[in-house]
Amino acid sequence: MKLEDAIRKVPGIGPKRETALRAEGIETVGHFLAHLPKAYVDRSKRSALTAQTDQPVTVEAVITKKGTVRHIRRNLSLFHCDIEDDDGHRGRVTVFNQPWLSDRLEEDQWYYFFGKIDESKGMPVMANPQFVPVDKPGSFFDLTPIYSKISGLGSEGVHKIVSRILKPKNQSDALDVPEILPDWLRKKYDLESAEAMLDDLHLPKTAADVERGKRRMKFEEALKINIGIMKNRVAGEMSNVHLYHLASITRFENGLPFALTAGQKKVLSEIEADLLSGKVMNRLVQGDVGSGKTIIAVACAYWMALGGYQCAYMAPTEILARQHAKNFDAFLAPYGIAVTLITGSMKEKERANALAHIESGEAQVIIGTHALFQKDVRYYNLGMVITDEQHRFGVHQRGVFADKGERPHMLVMSATPIPRTLALVLYGDLDLSVIDTMPEGRKPVKTYFYTEKAMSKILTFMAKSMSEGRQCLIVCPFIDDSAEMEGVRDTQSVYKSVQQYYKGLYRVGCLHGKMAAADKQAVIDRFNDGDLDLLVATSIVEVGIDVPNLTVMAVMSADRFGLSQLHQLRGRVGRGGQQAYCFLISNNLGEKTVERMKVIVNHHDGREIAEADFRLRGPGDVLGTRQHGLPSLSALDPAADSGLIAETKDVALALMQSPKAADMRCVSALSNAFDQGVGKISMN
Repeated sequence: MKLEDAIRKVPGIGPKRETALRAEGIETVGHFLAHLPKAYVDRSKRSALTAQTDQPVTVEAVITKKGTVRHIRRNLSLFHCDIEDDDGHRGRVTVFNQPWLSDRLEEDQWYYFFGKIDESKGMPVMANPQFVPVDKPGSFFDLTPIYSKISGLGSEGVHKIVSRILKPKNQSDALDVPEILPDWLRKKYDLESAEAMLDDLHLPKTAADVERGKRRMKFEEALKINIGIMKNRVAGEMSNVHLYHLASITRFENGLPFALTAGQKKVLSEIEADLLSGKVMNRLVQGDVGSGKTIIAVACAYWMALGGYQCAYMAPTEILARQHAKNFDAFLAPYGIAVTLITGSMKEKERANALAHIESGEAQVIIGTHALFQKDVRYYNLGMVITDEQHRFGVHQRGVFADKGERPHMLVMSATPIPRTLALVLYGDLDLSVIDTMPEGRKPVKTYFYTEKAMSKILTFMAKSMSEGRQCLIVCPFIDDSAEMEGVRDTQSVYKSVQQYYKGLYRVGCLHGKMAAADKQAVIDRFNDGDLDLLVATSIVEVGIDVPNLTVMAVMSADRFGLSQLHQLRGRVGRGGQQAYCFLISNNLGEKTVERMKVIVNHHDGREIAEADFRLRGPGDVLGTRQHGLPSLSALDPAADSGLIAETKDVALALMQSPKAADMRCVSALSNAFDQGVGKISMN
């Protein structure tokens, strides 16, 4: 049997099961084996009956007395066994709804019992433990893998099929596992074979087996990341955007109504060096909320336009695209630079006019959403593309421009402060710049965590701010009421409640994603122009509101948001330099929720908050790895295993420079796996 064989070749998988598995993307033997255990049951930990632990343990004990099976009611039966361990500690085993097990347990016989030890009436009790006779332990002490369900198959069902694949009855059906890593590499780093790795991960006998299997897989994944990054890196590609000198940045600075920070100047100097190098720029600019990333983009557009090239900026939402178009125009109009907006909701005549300006070169700075890169958009001479992190362009996406004979400079803007090692994984083909200083004058937003009982006081506080001419914002996780999310606040119901509370004293608006584009923009414009005192909205405002007069925010059901997202939302208030306030509202007082809310209340540095989010939720959940292009990883943790990623960088380079056939095959296989999402392998 081969990894690429259809899953139906596995004994026990019929047409119905095959159809169900294929529906979940499991089409081959390799796909099934890529469904790794999420945990392992270890029965090797022995304990006395008196142990106080919330973890299952193994107790060696003799049955001193066995009770009879009692049927309490129709669906409930039980029997007890009094037991005693070899230290003389006494306890009891209680078995529910499994009367047949009574015949397998005998008085005066010794057994290994595995389960949690609770206490009842001062006596240790094990309920429904697993057990085996001491003189016939069999595979009882082997690790037992625990799998997530696949197509209705429970953990035991998955394990049975895995066993049939890895340990077939007929030797002729033995699995052929190709080895990717060359022999010299496995010997140098003491790595087991790919075949042994699958056995150790799926059919381990000890914890050491699992660690050995994970070590091999981690190494391979770290190597795969480095090879994928190096193969895809295009930093050395020569640019066809010829900028022999750039317009004076001093002139641009002098025209600003504020001074650039040291961090902004440093990043601009790094970009300037890229643009003058003659090579294609591929750079990621990281900066905390409010650090001033937008003006970096404006400066780049200024350089491009005055150098004779077009600059395209793609925003994540149409609301933000319109806002940027307005801001860019305000900054660039004094230099005679024409800014054009293009979005998916434009009317046909308006769109045709914009397309004509782009193709003729009249449009020097083009701002929009994904509509910027549709086939009918023809650029006159595109020199730079600036994107939000949510829409970053990887190697494949750059083909959109390569097909047109274009190799524009690429700049990615990110407000998610992540460790440099993880940035290497997510954006490994980009150089990294960090805006590490904040504009002077911005006060930290005072942040509080309350339950909904405090809502009346918060609305009163908002009323005081609005009466002083300030604006307020209430954010909800959902648009409308959901029966499946009981207790989670939605925009529509909160909007109605707030209107009733203020009884027409203040102008209240509502904003959410289901509204027509024109209606959304009308609400945004009213809020921006000060014609609304209070806006109730979904997290669509996370990157779409820039109102200096906004000073108070409340986030309903705050536990439904990630920490980094809450930090982004909080960044919407206090932009005018006034003292701002953020109220996190949630009735969920669970330990994890309270811990997460405390992070936001006590910290204002985005990097500290992101690290806490990584610690509490893991990088996958924080970053939304599928959207960020992070390959699926089964064993490697990019944050925790940064040392291994760094170590395998030199190994990757050596393999890529080697003329040996085995090394070249390894590079090819790992490069393909990187591009295809690491072969769908994932811990689950």
